[in-house]
Amino acid sequence: MIEVRRAKPEDVPAVVEFTRNTWEWGDYVHREFGRWVSEGTAYVAELDGAVAAAARMVIIGDTAYLQGLRVRPEHRRRGVGRAVTERLVEEARGSGASLATLIVAEWNEPSISLVQRAGFKPVLDLWGGVPQRSEPSRCLEGGEAKSALEEALGRTGGFACLPDDPWICVHATPELLLERGRPCLGEGLYVGRFSFGAARIDAQGDATALKPEGFAKLYGRYILFARRL
Repeated sequence: MIEVRRAKPEDVPAVVEFTRNTWEWGDYVHREFGRWVSEGTAYVAELDGAVAAAARMVIIGDTAYLQGLRVRPEHRRRGVGRAVTERLVEEARGSGASLATLIVAEWNEPSISLVQRAGFKPVLDLWGGVPQRSEPSRCLEGGEAKSALEEALGRTGGFACLPDDPWICVHATPELLLERGRPCLGEGLYVGRFSFGAARIDAQGDATALKPEGFAKLYGRYILFARRL
């Protein structure tokens, strides 16, 4: 029987062990999982008495964002990933979220198949990587900033990635984005490390954008999926 529960500090070593080299390039989950546990946003699945999978869920506004689902190799194709996804959706619904979202790399066909079977639909294409630093032509304030974000969100169906954490993408409002970053104009509108256009922005670290242009290092294309709860 698969049991899905909140992760505990003692689960961290097991999760680190099976997430360290998920792909040829490695992974990031083993570096972040301890922090997720301390935040109370980490979950694990147990099968046959051992930790078989791990994931994170964070609530942002009306959206539950699911992240970092990893299944131990020997337990794949046994329904573990689906069980974790459904448990997190149930938890999100109980927390008052009306929508669940997640990102999958466009090449990750097994994960795409899993989330589609779980009722998630693609809503937005994204590009991720390290942006080319570029000074903005100007930044926006007050009503002009809010109006610009309203127009941009109208073009994305209301979806955007967080200015201060661009790998978390949710159903957003102008107010949510303004709490986390300052909108500026470059090759389009961007706020923090998320761009509604190209990735030539004035920001350090990873960024996500709606266009592939402007990355100093492009990681690839990603698909944002959403499911109504």
